[in-house]
Amino acid sequence: MRQVIIIVSCVFLIFADLAVAEVWKDDFEGDALNEKWTPIQWVPFANEPWDWKVEDGILKGRWPNWNCQFLFLEEYPSLDYAMQVRCRIDNLLQLHGFGGGGFVFRVSGTGVEPGDRIEPFHGFAINNFCAGLRTFHGGLEFNSTHSEQHDFGQWYTLKLLVKNNRFLGYVDDRPVCKMDDDRFKGKFVGLGISSHTYASFDDFMISDQVDEDALSEAFDVSPDDMVLATTWADLKVW
Repeated sequence: MRQVIIIVSCVFLIFADLAVAEVWKDDFEGDALNEKWTPIQWVPFANEPWDWKVEDGILKGRWPNWNCQFLFLEEYPSLDYAMQVRCRIDNLLQLHGFGGGGFVFRVSGTGVEPGDRIEPFHGFAINNFCAGLRTFHGGLEFNSTHSEQHDFGQWYTLKLLVKNNRFLGYVDDRPVCKMDDDRFKGKFVGLGISSHTYASFDDFMISDQVDEDALSEAFDVSPDDMVLATTWADLKVW
């Protein structure tokens, strides 16, 4: 009987270990970027250097030109995840509708190696007058947008659920954008700033634990009825 109990206990411990969430987070403390991040420009041959820095516990990105700059995380082991970050739009030098800051996901590559393209990929970002899910594939597509004002200098919490071909974006726990797309399977994720944007970020985290019920409900009801149910737990710091 004792042997049976020991065997059962070992099996339970094995499955409990397998069930531990893969969670990464970065509070951007210290005076330098963590080595897991890779800065890159959307146009690698541009003359301007990338401009990401950690200052007073905040990640700051500055891009006063066209196109974008990205900060890619190393390959995440799962294609399904929930991401969260605090984002502040400090300034948009040209209010043309293309600037903003937020997530990039399902990215094909970092663009660091010769011939390594970063497209195609998706993005979820805010600027001063909207939140939007976007696709970058030989050009920019606005797949799902939600008009709302975001004040310069104010912090907003962005959340994103990614499961199979369904993506759901939140601003301050309010569901604002959703889309279906099963074309791209890139495993890089990260943060991005678009044309003429100064933005700041803090408290980044990503987890492979996605509440499937919350995601299913989001695609079955109107956005006003949706509530984010993802719980952040068992966090590990880099």
